[in-house]
Amino acid sequence: MKELKYFNVCYHGDIVNNKFSDYLSSYSNNSFDYNEHDELIDLINTKDIHVVITKYNFELLKQIRVLNKEIQIIAILDQLNDTHLIESLELTQIKFIQNLDSINEFIDTLKEFIKNIDSKNSNIYSLKNDFVYDSYNKTLFKKNMLIPLTKKETLFLSYLFTNNNKAVSYEEINEKIWEGAMTQDALRSLIKEIRKKTYKELIKNVSGIGYRIDL
Repeated sequence: MKELKYFNVCYHGDIVNNKFSDYLSSYSNNSFDYNEHDELIDLINTKDIHVVITKYNFELLKQIRVLNKEIQIIAILDQLNDTHLIESLELTQIKFIQNLDSINEFIDTLKEFIKNIDSKNSNIYSLKNDFVYDSYNKTLFKKNMLIPLTKKETLFLSYLFTNNNKAVSYEEINEKIWEGAMTQDALRSLIKEIRKKTYKELIKNVSGIGYRIDL
């Protein structure tokens, strides 16, 4: 991922194993490890840090956000719950990961971070009727209440938000969400359920093409 070389990454030495640190060293010209919170704060104050990978600590995360509103954060925790996800709305630009053991999830997160840094976009989308969507953690809220989504609903909404600048075709939806096994009834049923949980205008039908998210 050559784009990473233009960004400064700071990570906690105890949670990033050799596999991940080797990856960061290979693709980032400037990666810094730290062990104590004070070291991290000093790095943020003295270096132009773009990405922080750290253990979950809400007070530390708030301190980071006060120092820099743009830093992208990966917070590693043992067990994710609704409280953490609600915190993501306050902190912004944060991805929660349970146990950093998937290199593919790690790479996908970094790619999304880089895309948002370049475009100066937020991962938090304020929608109509008091709904909010967090694209990093793939969660939907209304007035700070988490809206439960099925696996298919989560995949579908995530794909629409990822491609929010265009209409997503039926063919793409079939391939990405149903892995080639979609039926029109299944698609209509999925959209109907999401609209019931949110509002009708959130998902727009583009005649003859497919669907798009209404932002």
